[in-house]
This record gives sequence, structure tokens and C-alpha cells, in this order.
Amino acid sequence: MKKISLKHGVWLLIATTACNSSETITTVREEFPTSKVLEYTPAPGQFINSTLAGFPQEPITTPEAAAAYASARLTRGGEPDSGTETVTYGFVSLGGWGGYIILGFDEPVPNSGGAEYDLYVTGNSFNGSSEPGIVSVAQDTNGDGSPAGETWYELKGSEEARVTRGYEVTYIAQEDGSVAWTDNRGGSGTVERTIHTQSYIPAWVGELTYTGTRLPDNVVPDKQTGIYDMQSFAWGYADNSSTIDGAGSKNRFRIANAVDGEGNPVDLRQIDFIRIQTGVNCTAGNGVGEISTEVCGVGCYRTVTRTE
Repeated sequence: MKKISLKHGVWLLIATTACNSSETITTVREEFPTSKVLEYTPAPGQFINSTLAGFPQEPITTPEAAAAYASARLTRGGEPDSGTETVTYGFVSLGGWGGYIILGFDEPVPNSGGAEYDLYVTGNSFNGSSEPGIVSVAQDTNGDGSPAGETWYELKGSEEARVTRGYEVTYIAQEDGSVAWTDNRGGSGTVERTIHTQSYIPAWVGELTYTGTRLPDNVVPDKQTGIYDMQSFAWGYADNSSTIDGAGSKNRFRIANAVDGEGNPVDLRQIDFIRIQTGVNCTAGNGVGEISTEVCGVGCYRTVTRTE
């Protein structure tokens, strides 16, 4: 679990004075947050069902209630510091590999063509504690306001040459409260239940099989100190301590980096939906647990012209 400092920003691009008038025309690139959660389907993890993550005492059992919970958390926001309890600010855990959240925007988000960042995801990473998530986008091609049946396009990042596409994991609850997993590449493991004692299983998710793209493992233990370094990737991922796309607690993304299921570039004029999915399937010791992307806010950038 990590701490963040949320910052709201406005980028000043152009400021001019209209001819023969005292009016000043200012063009800015401004943040527009969204908390319109359309689906919240986390994988099993230590903060699922936990009151530390703002879950209610009564278990959530329906997808609708889960989406409402996630929306309320992201609306809450907050500016935690090292002394802030996790329950007091709005973060949503995506659980282990494959867990995801989908949000919609009130209006389509235009593709700036790579000249500007178009989207942002606020996380709670810091140096040595990154839990990278893959960001994907989709269009509302039929205009029904739902991502169902739409094609998702990943926004490629720095690890594009090292990802595993077509990856699949199935989770199985164990009697001792831990969660075993197997993948479609012959791998297996366990999400251990250590510090947290509640059920790690999202009860509203019917089948605990997840598909998507896997990022390389990012956990490196220091043999001398015993500390596990959850290394960041250079750019292109949520909840990732990047010096390239990072802006405070935010990671920023360009729609121009969209690729199809085979990694080929795709030219999208605009997008309507965004999905964030835990991309790393590994565990850190010392009670850290599974690598689970955490989302504290989502939004887009739009160009706004003001006259003063």
C-alpha cells in the first residue's frame, strides 16, 4: 500500500490580447475527471472486501453495487501523506493480475495526435513501489453508452517488446483463505492471505478467469536489506513511478499510442471508454503481497479557450 499527493493542474498554452480591445484570450489544456464507473471487476487481492479500502461491512454481491462503490471511492479523492490512513482517501484496488476497472466519459475524448497527453490515471506509486497497470481505450461505435461488444485498444508503453499477449489466469479459492492461480502458459502460484484476514474473493465476479496482456515482473529483492523493490517501468502505465509521463501522482497517456491485439498501431479519432488492468503477475515479500494496481482518479485533458 502506498501514499499519494493528488494535484490538480491546468496547462497554460496560449495567452493573447484581442486587437483593439482589453480582452485577453487564453487557451488552456485542462483536466476533466470522471468517476463514471461502468464496471469494476478486480481479481482476488488483499484489499478486496477490506474496510481499509472503503468496502462496507456488508459484502458487495452484485456488479452494480461494485460499480457504485468504485465510483464513490474515485469521487472521494483526497490528498494523503505518509500519516494518512488508507480508508480516508479514495483509492480502488484492482487486485492481482487481470483485475480491471472501466470508466466512461461524458463526451468523447479527441485524439491530439500525440502532440499532447489526452488521458490521465492517478495512482499511489512512488520510487521503489510501482504496481503498473495497462491502460486500454475503446470507442462507442454504436452510440449506446456501453463498452459491451466494443473493441479495446491498449496504449503501448515502454515494455511493449517484452509483454505477453493472450495471457490468461484462473483463480481458485483455497480452504485456508489463500487463492491459488494457474495460467495458460503452465505457470501457477498463490495469492497468500497474510496480514489481511477478510476474503480476497470479489463475490460479485462469477468466473475468476481473466485475460489480457502481462507485463514483465518488476519485483527485485535486495538480499542485504531484505527490502523488495517494486521497480517502475520507463513510461506508459498506471500506478507507475515514471519521470517521463508522471505529473505528481498522475500518469499521463496519449491516444496516439493505441495498438490492436497484435501490437499494430491504430489511428483512433476519439475514444469514449478507458480501462485500467493490473499488468504484473508477481508477489513481493515482507507483507507487501501481490502486485495490485491501485487507481485513485481518472480523467482526460481538453483544450479550453477563455476570454477575460
